Amino acid sequence: MNARRMATVLTFALAAVVGHAGAAGAASGGQLRIEPGWYAGHHVSFLQPSLFSSKPNGGTFACFGLGPDLTGIDRPTAALYVIIDPSATQDHCDGDPTTLRHDHVLSVAPGDPGYTGAWTLVFLVAAPGHTLDLTNHPITSAAQVQAAMDSGELTQLPTGLVQMVAPVIGAS
Repeated sequence: MNARRMATVLTFALAAVVGHAGAAGAASGGQLRIEPGWYAGHHVSFLQPSLFSSKPNGGTFACFGLGPDLTGIDRPTAALYVIIDPSATQDHCDGDPTTLRHDHVLSVAPGDPGYTGAWTLVFLVAAPGHTLDLTNHPITSAAQVQAAMDSGELTQLPTGLVQMVAPVIGAS
């Protein structure tokens, strides 16, 4: 499948899934999930609290629990870029390592102005006519994300506003 067709298919599939996002309904009591990400060229870890909570206020995106649903809550957020591509190395749908592979790039970290641990997710894919190789050439900073968007290498998916709380807990 060519890159343009893949980007189009992903765009429509993700838009359909976001349109049906609802409450997370997994195990009771909630679980913590530590996710990998990039910030300013360095590996970081961030925590998604109560990811699988049985409480009805959990948000979801596709096959991913997002913890507390922030819809309607006025809280400052920063961009957390989610680059969806088959070559991504950081995350995928649980149980299927080929579905919705993606990498995370954080725009701020503790100590930066604007860091609150709350995020607005910005979903990105390779723009038509472009391919990514995140395995060998990862995008590791918000500046690289912006440059790739400005050059037309990455394009944003029209998913609407998706927010989550996930504090940064470590760096390497």
